[in-house]
Amino acid sequence: MQELLFSAARHFKRGKALAERGDVRGAAVAFEEALLDLHAVKPQRMRDVLLAQVYLSRAEIEVDVDPVRAETDFRLGYSYARTTQEPHVREHAERLRRDRRARAEAATVDA
Repeated sequence: MQELLFSAARHFKRGKALAERGDVRGAAVAFEEALLDLHAVKPQRMRDVLLAQVYLSRAEIEVDVDPVRAETDFRLGYSYARTTQEPHVREHAERLRRDRRARAEAATVDA
């Protein structure tokens, strides 16, 4: 099981690097590979922290590509972030939540 966590962490790291370079498709594939590994591991703190990070990161890159999937990923990531109580992951989730609210308010004003 530890090997799957390490594999997922490598996929996540690769996905973050690809996203930073603007390769949304490659990042999405890497994040999906991380999720496959993580969902094969029994629930535990490190798994849940990684799940939160992967879902939140994928929500960020998919927001303009697939808004429905981004919404689902955000909700899953936010839920995992809140249950893990990991400060940096929770801060990431709260920042995304604020950004999403601001975007929704701006869309309402523009409409």
